[in-house]
Amino acid sequence: MAIGAGTAIEFFGTQDTVTSSSSAVVNGAFSVAADAPTWTNDDDAPVAAVILSATFSVAPTANSIVNLFARMMNVQSTNDQDVPDANFTHTYLGSFPLNNVTSTQFIAIDVTLPNTKTSQEYDFYIQNSGGQTISAGWGLYVTPKTIGPHA
Repeated sequence: MAIGAGTAIEFFGTQDTVTSSSSAVVNGAFSVAADAPTWTNDDDAPVAAVILSATFSVAPTANSIVNLFARMMNVQSTNDQDVPDANFTHTYLGSFPLNNVTSTQFIAIDVTLPNTKTSQEYDFYIQNSGGQTISAGWGLYVTPKTIGPHA
């Protein structure tokens, strides 16, 4: 099937690696700020594809989740949102569903990006609700995207 001119299609920015060498995240815990350095939405995209790469030494519970949260930075001048924690999660973006395997899982979700200004900055946090510890070395990858007309 050919896509007709003027039909809405997705346009993708460049995928950014948001984590590098992260620490383990125990069940029920949040990652720490140093795990995911600040990411800037240079494209001012309204949505993004986010991929979690995670490995568990003991298989997580099937269909359990890892939640993704954003801490928006410099939302009013140099003032930032609060750091999410178990008592105040703040800006929830979505959940990664887990399989009950010990091999590396690559889980992709689409999220809406809450932009308050051009080139909005975010610190991303994950909350492990998988029943087991996420091994060190997990990754988070963000690809900004938008929708526009097909040429």
